[in-house]
Amino acid sequence: MPRPKILRETRHVPEEREPPARSLLRAHAWLSEESLGMYEALLYSGRPFPIYISEVAEAKMREHALKEAPKELEVMGFMLGDVLTWKGVPYVICRDVVTTRLRSTSSKVKFSPDAFPELFLQLDGSGFDYILVGWYHSHPGHTCFLSRTDLETQRSMFDQPFHTALVIDPVNRDVRTFRLTNQDPGYHEVPFALYSPDIGPSRRTRKLKVRPVPAQ
Repeated sequence: MPRPKILRETRHVPEEREPPARSLLRAHAWLSEESLGMYEALLYSGRPFPIYISEVAEAKMREHALKEAPKELEVMGFMLGDVLTWKGVPYVICRDVVTTRLRSTSSKVKFSPDAFPELFLQLDGSGFDYILVGWYHSHPGHTCFLSRTDLETQRSMFDQPFHTALVIDPVNRDVRTFRLTNQDPGYHEVPFALYSPDIGPSRRTRKLKVRPVPAQ
């Protein structure tokens, strides 16, 4: 994946907003026993989840991965949302995802260079002011982790504390979310929750965009 170029940047001050109520949350059906334990522990702790993913966004990622699973092809895309705080604790809302035509194999994936205009149109047509809160990609049949290439992508493109990498294995029915850490192996799993319905558009009026450009 090419490194993004910042075309315009506006300093973002996270809004203080209560996260989705517990009654609107559910665990992903593909969570492993370990991941489900992390979900349940945080659910009843009263603390915000690091990331809340809308059921709309989750369905798009899952269906994208399942569509290419029979051909053993990886998929990828960007996660759009907002960074908020609640009682001083930051958390992320992923409201939607975007993707475009890909060049992929069973172990590698990147955007097709000629598909970037289409990707930009999707970003501009998202319908709400967004921040790129992370990215998703699939590991068909290879379980969920960050490979060396994935970790390099995370460090070069998604190096903010809130940036999240969602990895989905449509063959083994597994899904996990990761963030960078200074400890070996360089990343760690963070729990996430699905929420429904959508909590509504952000009240911010500023738009922060990070647009990837093809490598020269």
